[in-house]
Amino acid sequence: MTVPVVPSPSSSPSTVPTPAAPRRPRWGSLKLRLAGLGALLIGVSVALTVALTLDSVANNDERVAQDLSLVQTRKMARLISARLVSLQLGLRNAAERFDLGTPIDAERALDLMLNRPVLATQFATVFFSRPDGEVLAFLEGTAVRQISLNIGDRGYFRDTVQQGRPIISPPVVGRAAKEPIILLTMPLRGPDGKVAAVIGGSLKMGNSDLMAEITAGDDDDPSRTVIVDSQGKILSHPDPQWLMRDAVLEPTLGAAITQWIAQGRPIEPGGLAARFGDHLVSMAGVPDADWLVLRSAPMAAVLAGGREAEQRARWIGAAVAVGGGLLLLLSTFVLLRPLRAIERCAVASARGTVVEDALWPRPNNELGHLSNVLRQALNERVAADAASRELLDRLQAVMANAPVGIGFTRGSKFEAASAHFHHLLGHPEGALVGQPSRGVYASDAFYDELGPRVGQAFGLKQAFDEEIEFRRRDGSVFWGRLRGQPVRWRDASAGTIWTLEDVSTQRQQRQSLAWTSSHDALTALVNRAEFEQRLASHCNNRRREPSSALFIDLDRFKAVNDSAGHAAGDAVLVAVARVLEQQVRQADTVARLGGDEFAVLLTACDTEGATQVAEKMRAAVDALRVPWPGASLSVGASVGVVELDPKLNDVAAILAAADAACYAAKHAGRNSVRVHGAAPLRLVGGDGL
Repeated sequence: MTVPVVPSPSSSPSTVPTPAAPRRPRWGSLKLRLAGLGALLIGVSVALTVALTLDSVANNDERVAQDLSLVQTRKMARLISARLVSLQLGLRNAAERFDLGTPIDAERALDLMLNRPVLATQFATVFFSRPDGEVLAFLEGTAVRQISLNIGDRGYFRDTVQQGRPIISPPVVGRAAKEPIILLTMPLRGPDGKVAAVIGGSLKMGNSDLMAEITAGDDDDPSRTVIVDSQGKILSHPDPQWLMRDAVLEPTLGAAITQWIAQGRPIEPGGLAARFGDHLVSMAGVPDADWLVLRSAPMAAVLAGGREAEQRARWIGAAVAVGGGLLLLLSTFVLLRPLRAIERCAVASARGTVVEDALWPRPNNELGHLSNVLRQALNERVAADAASRELLDRLQAVMANAPVGIGFTRGSKFEAASAHFHHLLGHPEGALVGQPSRGVYASDAFYDELGPRVGQAFGLKQAFDEEIEFRRRDGSVFWGRLRGQPVRWRDASAGTIWTLEDVSTQRQQRQSLAWTSSHDALTALVNRAEFEQRLASHCNNRRREPSSALFIDLDRFKAVNDSAGHAAGDAVLVAVARVLEQQVRQADTVARLGGDEFAVLLTACDTEGATQVAEKMRAAVDALRVPWPGASLSVGASVGVVELDPKLNDVAAILAAADAACYAAKHAGRNSVRVHGAAPLRLVGGDGL
């Protein structure tokens, strides 16, 4: 329908101006620019999102690989430590069967070797020697023989005799085996408490079950495990040609060893893991032997699965970016097509033409196109979710096959836990998910005390690592090694990853061996080595208040042994030990130095106070009567007192001064107390014997 033009009253029809048609806009050019800009934006945004996401996943994969490698290496180090403890216990069990109350000769030593065939299965060779180093018996394989050999000049042997404790030697070339070996020694103490003999065993570095099983190569495993000593010498290697060579020269470990040397060669059980060049290297120490276990693997092999998934995700991202851009370009043309109708309607209206409503674009058409675009966007989201699920499945596979329990907590509740984690705590698989984490600890009070320690470690950006008591579902408890690290250091709400392993057996073995090495087996008092260590520590950290030391030598003890026997003498020594302990405070130390000699460290106690304690001890020992069949056993005590004067600047000087004061008490008639450097005291209870 057209609208006629009405002429103006002041103009004739021939002179009425016709309205000029508006300039036609270049809608095609505008559509191209909008479509191109939209395609570019969606392509860049998708590509950037995929790149950032994959970089984050790759970094997380590498951190997980480092943590898992470090856990595996620490487990190897603890396994070696446990095996060393087992070997030392084997030597100790063998030593306990040997009676040192009678003279030691080659015949008895050979008999000991013949009656302990299990030693041949644990060691390459076993020897039994006197304290001077003369070897009395030598076991190799199933053959027991005498050899002409003296090992008294070997450092490990001297340390065993002088320190009176088990020793693990550095690598040496055996005089009998003529190849690199490591020796474990165990001292045997006579009735007088002194080292009367030494039994030891050797392990060949080339084929020792202690290390070869751990470092053996595997065609299906690209990783390489190597053991080095504190000097960086290779003790075990999949390739025997590397034995005793400098680990800096090993191609896959050179950079890690160089950094370890620069840090002062630490032997830390906690260890560390890091990337060195194209290899992932983790290391953990074996403190008992001063060894370092290193495990290296090519990064390409470690992250092979993740890299493959990452590459597929990049292709998916590229396809999504290109496809999305093309789709947006097409959608823009379709969506902008109504503008052409709007243009025609607008031009017609400007010319005075009435446009019917039916010719204008309907909004419902645009909504239809938008629905199609949204459906395509959802399809793209499904593809991205599928790629994410694939990565999640890989991480769950890693958790399922890890040698330690792995759990994830957030908000003090378990959100995920591996099957091994459930097994350690006695729960069915999946039962812990959604449960409060406090329920697995020994008590609620302990859980509340644990929180601040975890927070302190995380606040310093350090992993939490402690041995803690846990409670199983049946109520039993066990010691577990718990290590935790937040997913993101600055975001506690992101949760925490924990690893857990049962260390009850290792802990019990460590505690038993530590107590044995520092205490006297007969009296349960601390031994000479532990007493000298405490005395040295007290001297190095001496405060202003004075402290004193006592040296006690029993009188008439030889008569007890001669008349009633060594068993009676042992009973007297045990009774004297209990009497001496009753006269001191909990902070003081009573020790048996050997034979019938005792020593006491009195902290924060001057000469006057120490003299009073010494007199109480002398009187208590003098009053002691030990019932024995047919007799009542008694002894006396000569006591020397010395104040820890700054002039006595080391342990040897202090013990020498106390011994001199004790000798003065003996010389004065026995059963008396004398103070080092003081005028003679009155004789108290002297019996002149």
